[in-house]
Amino acid sequence: MKLLDSIKRAYLDSSYQNKLILSMFAIVMLPVILLTTYSYYQNIQMIKHQSVSLSELYLRQTETSINSRITEIANVALNLSRNRNVTEILEKDPDSVPIAEQIDDLNDLDIIANRFRDSDAVYKIRIYVKDGFLYSDRNDLTYNLDQVQEESWAKPLRESYSVIYFTDPYDYTYILSDKRRLISAVVPIRNPGNFDEFIGVISVDMLENDLLGLMQTADYSGKGKILITNRAYAPLISYTANRKPFPHEIPEKMIRNQDPSYITTDNDYVIGRTTLWNNWMLITISSMEDLLNVQSGLRRQFILLVLIAGVIVCCLSYLYGRQNAKRINLLAKQIRGVESGNFDVNCIVDSADEIGELQASFNYMVKKVNSLMKEQYQLGKNLNTMELKVLQAQINPHFLYNTLDLISWAAKRNDMEEVCDIVIKLSRFYRISLSNGSDYISIANEVEHVRLYVELQNLRFLKDIELKTEVDPELENYRIMKLLLQPIVENSILHGIANSDKEKGTIFLSVQPIEDMIRITIRDNGIGMNQATIYRLMTYDEIPNEGQNTGGYGLKNVINRLKLYYDNQARITFDSTPEEETSVTILIPLLPQ
Repeated sequence: MKLLDSIKRAYLDSSYQNKLILSMFAIVMLPVILLTTYSYYQNIQMIKHQSVSLSELYLRQTETSINSRITEIANVALNLSRNRNVTEILEKDPDSVPIAEQIDDLNDLDIIANRFRDSDAVYKIRIYVKDGFLYSDRNDLTYNLDQVQEESWAKPLRESYSVIYFTDPYDYTYILSDKRRLISAVVPIRNPGNFDEFIGVISVDMLENDLLGLMQTADYSGKGKILITNRAYAPLISYTANRKPFPHEIPEKMIRNQDPSYITTDNDYVIGRTTLWNNWMLITISSMEDLLNVQSGLRRQFILLVLIAGVIVCCLSYLYGRQNAKRINLLAKQIRGVESGNFDVNCIVDSADEIGELQASFNYMVKKVNSLMKEQYQLGKNLNTMELKVLQAQINPHFLYNTLDLISWAAKRNDMEEVCDIVIKLSRFYRISLSNGSDYISIANEVEHVRLYVELQNLRFLKDIELKTEVDPELENYRIMKLLLQPIVENSILHGIANSDKEKGTIFLSVQPIEDMIRITIRDNGIGMNQATIYRLMTYDEIPNEGQNTGGYGLKNVINRLKLYYDNQARITFDSTPEEETSVTILIPLLPQ
């Protein structure tokens, strides 16, 4: 130990020139290590590059083949759904169609379906028709529409509102046939008068085994795994060579990557991903084991060469590296502490060389960053508070002016009973609005706030507006952001119901729990909006409002406050049918209170 201490002291007391001389001995190893490492690395990279290129080639070929099958059944389903004869038959009322005509309709459906059955991708075609047709329970081409509710894909089909829906693989047993594993392209035929009602469903089925056969071609190594997953990387179809368990899973870096196509290496595997036509993902995991085994002999020679050279310069590299690594490791430890949020660190500056300068600069940087973060935090906190107050101050007083005007006219008519009624309702309305300065009120109070607003508007307008509410009793005392619903109801009345030709206006308000969220729905039977108006609402563009200082501005206020109060966890969507109705859906997190 004394010898080591003596050498250590001699090294610490030596000049930087002496340190550099000692370092030259270690540099002798550098060309050897670099040359051997570079040669081996280049060989490995060449193997990986070839493997990546080969995997990408097979991935593209398989993607093209699978997309061809998927688009083929999708086109068949869409062509059937757009066939005029098919839609006319499905729109018929079973009770008013003679038996002879129903037989003719069935023959027409058979003829139309037979045009598409020759496709290699199509296994079966199912057309679900209304209950009551002579052929509704035939279970060969035509099926009873009521059976759709029993299918695993029924619920997502109703919720998707898309032109075509692709099912996950599922088991289905045809009549007089064994159970089959299917993937279906499903197209709902909707009632023109009621978009939520199905008058028929067309399902074009494809066998899962057809895709497995195509996936097998992507496993060029014979030791890989091919997957088709959904967007959440949940496996839908899986192919593994020899059907044996596969040890490798999808790496986290691929899951985080958002590119449509991505290929990378992970240990001894090449992993590729691409997005299929129907938004599924095709993932290939190929083994490089056979190719890398060829390099094992060369790797042993490289290791032996490095070991021999390492023994020669071991003593010098130890003395040089130990001291400097200790100081660098200490600095790295301090940096990791700062990364974890601890800014109360102070690195000891133990010398005046380059590393000492780095330690001193690190101490200065930490102090400066800590000071700036404290200033930034306080500025951000003040900014959020000011934004919130500004948003609350933007609530339009136009309604108050109109109500006071209404009280004035009632007073002129000497209708004291009406004046009292309006004043009481207006008082309760603004008592809830103020809520003792609180930013949150119960759902029951928020609904009462809307009810008072509608009643006051009924006194103002000649048109009768009925408010229907449906609130889950368990949510009545749950506290939400105040003034959330009234601006939306105001928009429904002033821009929807007031401009409608209907004699009576109806507003439906629903508050229901949905898993870990609260869903609030406000629907009116006013004149509705087109998609361009909905887009302007969501992008904060100005909404034409015929001179009234209300409408889109209040909705923008609601959207902004939802972001501030619920930290971007809340969502608001608009759905409207022009001249029929408008529906606004708000989702807010259901948090413990």
